[in-house]
Amino acid sequence: MENFEFLKSKLIRTISESSDRNLILKLWELVTAENVTSVSEPQSIYESEKPMTEEEVEEYFREEEIVLPEAVLKMIEKGLDDVKNGRVYTEEEMDKMDEEWLN
Repeated sequence: MENFEFLKSKLIRTISESSDRNLILKLWELVTAENVTSVSEPQSIYESEKPMTEEEVEEYFREEEIVLPEAVLKMIEKGLDDVKNGRVYTEEEMDKMDEEWLN
Protein backbone atom coordinates (compact mmCIF):
# COMPACT_ATOMS: atom_id res chain seq x y z
CA MET A 1 0.00 0.00 0.00
CA GLU A 2 1.16 3.51 -0.80
CA ASN A 3 2.46 5.56 2.05
CA PHE A 4 -0.01 7.73 3.93
CA GLU A 5 1.34 11.15 2.87
CA PHE A 6 1.40 10.10 -0.79
CA LEU A 7 -2.20 8.89 -0.51
CA LYS A 8 -3.31 12.19 1.07
CA SER A 9 -1.56 14.14 -1.65
CA LYS A 10 -3.10 12.03 -4.38
CA LEU A 11 -6.58 12.40 -2.84
CA ILE A 12 -6.23 16.18 -2.57
CA ARG A 13 -5.01 16.42 -6.18
CA THR A 14 -7.88 14.23 -7.39
CA ILE A 15 -10.44 16.37 -5.59
CA SER A 16 -8.86 19.61 -6.85
CA GLU A 17 -8.85 18.44 -10.46
CA SER A 18 -12.33 16.92 -10.35
CA SER A 19 -15.27 18.63 -12.00
CA ASP A 20 -17.69 15.91 -10.84
CA ARG A 21 -20.04 17.77 -8.54
CA ASN A 22 -21.69 14.60 -7.25
CA LEU A 23 -18.35 13.05 -6.32
CA ILE A 24 -17.34 16.14 -4.34
CA LEU A 25 -20.72 16.26 -2.57
CA LYS A 26 -20.50 12.55 -1.69
CA LEU A 27 -17.00 13.02 -0.31
CA TRP A 28 -18.21 15.97 1.73
CA GLU A 29 -21.10 13.90 3.11
CA LEU A 30 -18.67 11.13 4.03
CA VAL A 31 -16.30 13.51 5.79
CA THR A 32 -19.03 15.31 7.72
CA ALA A 33 -20.85 12.07 8.63
CA GLU A 34 -17.67 10.82 10.29
CA ASN A 35 -17.49 13.98 12.45
CA VAL A 36 -14.03 14.76 11.20
CA THR A 37 -13.07 17.96 12.97
CA SER A 38 -10.02 18.78 10.87
CA VAL A 39 -12.17 19.89 7.93
CA SER A 40 -14.43 22.87 8.44
CA GLU A 41 -15.73 25.74 6.41
CA PRO A 42 -14.53 29.20 7.40
CA GLN A 43 -17.02 31.23 9.35
CA SER A 44 -18.67 33.86 7.21
CA ILE A 45 -17.70 37.42 8.06
CA TYR A 46 -21.39 38.27 8.08
CA GLU A 47 -22.15 35.57 10.65
CA SER A 48 -19.25 36.55 12.89
CA GLU A 49 -19.91 40.27 13.11
CA LYS A 50 -22.83 41.97 14.74
CA PRO A 51 -24.65 44.58 12.65
CA MET A 52 -23.48 48.16 13.11
CA THR A 53 -25.68 50.56 15.03
CA GLU A 54 -26.91 53.70 13.31
CA GLU A 55 -24.38 55.76 15.28
CA GLU A 56 -21.54 53.44 14.24
CA VAL A 57 -22.58 53.73 10.58
CA GLU A 58 -22.63 57.53 10.81
CA GLU A 59 -19.18 57.56 12.46
CA TYR A 60 -17.76 55.11 9.90
CA PHE A 61 -18.91 57.21 6.94
CA ARG A 62 -18.20 60.61 8.53
CA GLU A 63 -16.22 62.87 6.23
CA GLU A 64 -12.80 63.77 7.50
CA GLU A 65 -11.34 67.23 7.11
CA ILE A 66 -8.10 67.02 5.19
CA VAL A 67 -5.55 69.76 5.77
CA LEU A 68 -2.97 70.02 3.02
CA PRO A 69 0.48 71.47 3.62
CA GLU A 70 1.05 75.00 2.33
CA ALA A 71 3.51 73.75 -0.33
CA VAL A 72 0.89 71.42 -1.79
CA LEU A 73 -1.71 74.19 -1.84
CA LYS A 74 0.76 76.41 -3.74
CA MET A 75 1.40 73.66 -6.31
CA ILE A 76 -2.35 73.23 -6.83
CA GLU A 77 -2.81 76.98 -7.28
CA LYS A 78 0.07 77.10 -9.77
CA GLY A 79 -1.47 74.22 -11.75
CA LEU A 80 -4.87 75.92 -11.84
CA ASP A 81 -3.21 79.15 -12.95
CA ASP A 82 -1.37 77.27 -15.74
CA VAL A 83 -4.65 75.78 -16.98
CA LYS A 84 -6.41 79.16 -16.77
CA ASN A 85 -3.65 80.84 -18.82
CA GLY A 86 -3.30 78.06 -21.41
CA ARG A 87 0.09 76.77 -20.26
CA VAL A 88 -0.83 73.15 -20.97
CA TYR A 89 0.08 70.44 -23.50
CA THR A 90 -2.22 68.16 -25.48
CA GLU A 91 -1.69 64.43 -25.28
CA GLU A 92 -0.34 64.46 -28.84
CA GLU A 93 2.23 67.11 -27.91
CA MET A 94 3.27 65.05 -24.89
CA ASP A 95 3.59 61.90 -27.05
CA LYS A 96 5.81 63.81 -29.50
CA MET A 97 8.01 65.09 -26.64
CA ASP A 98 8.27 61.56 -25.25
CA GLU A 99 9.37 60.21 -28.63
CA GLU A 100 11.99 62.94 -29.00
CA TRP A 101 13.25 62.32 -25.49
CA LEU A 102 13.51 58.55 -26.06
CA ASN A 103 15.51 58.99 -29.29
